Amino acid sequence: MEIQGVVQNGVVVFAGQVPFPEGTKVSVAVCDNSVNRDAPERKRVEFPIFYSDAPGTIDLTNERIAEILDDEDIESVKRSWNVPS
Repeated sequence: MEIQGVVQNGVVVFAGQVPFPEGTKVSVAVCDNSVNRDAPERKRVEFPIFYSDAPGTIDLTNERIAEILDDEDIESVKRSWNVPS
């Protein structure tokens, strides 16, 4: 059985008489694909994220990225132990 309706003030209002007693559990399927009309507008990411006078001066290989992350981990541990740099 399919009964048409609309959402008004956050409540589904069925068209015409509904043949169900009060308290009947129902399942609602959305028929309109334009439901997210009030969704916030997304902003696209623009590259490069960081502008520089000399772009591309760092060769970011997987190995170099691992070194940078290791260095950050070491510095983080030093700060947590109050070890001078």
